[in-house]
Amino acid sequence: MSCLSELRCRAMRPEDLPQVLALQHRCYQPDFHEPLDAFESKLHAAPDTCWVISAEPANVLAYLVSLPVADENYPLLHAPQWAPALQADELYLHDMAISPALRGQGASHQLLQQAIAQAQGLRLPRLSLIAVQNSASFWMRQGFSARQPTSSQVAHKLASFGADAMLMSHTLAHNPGQF
Repeated sequence: MSCLSELRCRAMRPEDLPQVLALQHRCYQPDFHEPLDAFESKLHAAPDTCWVISAEPANVLAYLVSLPVADENYPLLHAPQWAPALQADELYLHDMAISPALRGQGASHQLLQQAIAQAQGLRLPRLSLIAVQNSASFWMRQGFSARQPTSSQVAHKLASFGADAMLMSHTLAHNPGQF
């Protein structure tokens, strides 16, 4: 297997989606397997905030789908359509998966750095996510903390991710690249 230094982080492309879906299926329980149209909608709406780590030729080993949101307009899990906010106030990390072969080599850090740089470029003050599959401790080590839903609509969306899902956020430092 290639080491992370031989791989590159790049923008996700529509032709990556079959490999992204396959990786999602390897990394997540079946309840979290989103359909192709859900990924297509998010990638189409937010192409500048979705990335993959790949080896050539186009072997996707990790990905991050993030979405600029406002008023916590997070997508429901499995939602076939999602539209971006007109005035985003945070970057929502919707889905990240790392191939077991690449875990422990810094891929999650590299993808998070992409998200931070993009959020700072968009002048967004924080990252948010919904932690699933007992991943909250990982996200806490990355500087995220749990927070309560601010509305019944957000609570409904959080519930679509399962009873153990946790809404988390991380306020970005003013110094670019700090995480």
